Amino acid sequence: MKNIYKFLMIALVFTAGVSCTDSELIIDEVLDSVDTESGAIVRTLQDPPDLVTLTNPDNNNFDLILEVQQGNGSFVPQFKEIRFYVRMYADQDLTEPILDPNGNAIAETLLTTLPESAFSIESNGLPRATINITSQSFVDAYPADAVYASGANFVALRLELEMSDGTVFTDSDVGATIAGQFFNSPFLYRVIFIMS
Repeated sequence: MKNIYKFLMIALVFTAGVSCTDSELIIDEVLDSVDTESGAIVRTLQDPPDLVTLTNPDNNNFDLILEVQQGNGSFVPQFKEIRFYVRMYADQDLTEPILDPNGNAIAETLLTTLPESAFSIESNGLPRATINITSQSFVDAYPADAVYASGANFVALRLELEMSDGTVFTDSDVGATIAGQFFNSPFLYRVIFIMS
């Protein structure tokens, strides 16, 4: 029994001496270099509809409730505005942009801008805003007849969040964890748009 106690004491001293050194594993180097404080998200509290039409008053609006949160944990994020860009596609994977009559892809267009002043601080301490985009605004952004010739189109509504220091976050800056269900901050929404 005394030998067991001696062995445990030696193991404890040896472990204590070894555990004080810094790890040289690659994962520790990666974790040490991750910036966890400079990001920001635009959380979607009310998702947009899957289908929007032009003339049906029951589904001719694209409504969103958005909340801005900064990665450094500050309750009132320092941001300037959220910009909404729209682009039309022929497929739901957003790989085939709509072409103009000359066969050129119609570029993404700035649809609207929501300034920081449009947000109000809610009970959780974060700024929140409701935005309503009408389907008519899609037509106004893309007036070409070729856009609507196929009947159903797919709208990509992309958000850009500009912080007070000029940093801009958009869909290319987020991974699956942020865009997915928990944070629900994809910065890009896909909606079927029907001209009827």
